Amino acid sequence: MAEANDKSAQAETGEAVNPQITDAVAQTGDNPVDDRGTSAAGGIEILRRLRDRGFESDDEKFAVVLGRPVGEVRDWMQGAEAPDDDIIMKARGIARERGIEVE
Repeated sequence: MAEANDKSAQAETGEAVNPQITDAVAQTGDNPVDDRGTSAAGGIEILRRLRDRGFESDDEKFAVVLGRPVGEVRDWMQGAEAPDDDIIMKARGIARERGIEVE
């Protein structure tokens, strides 16, 4: 199932998705990253969809609107860092305000 999700994410974003989950994301395990029970991988997918659909797949534009460093955004997109609950809530709010479907 994860392999299918990786392939669909790669097809949707055009970027290679690392088939090996990195340590930072793997460490979250089944622990949710927000109050809705979103997993780290699910949070990354929300962020990726918002970036791709609302910010022309541009990490720099996305970082500006999120108020986070571009390096942190790139780490999320590569699965090197798990997003926190604050950023997931912020992303959902931005998506809602802009009418972008992310879930």
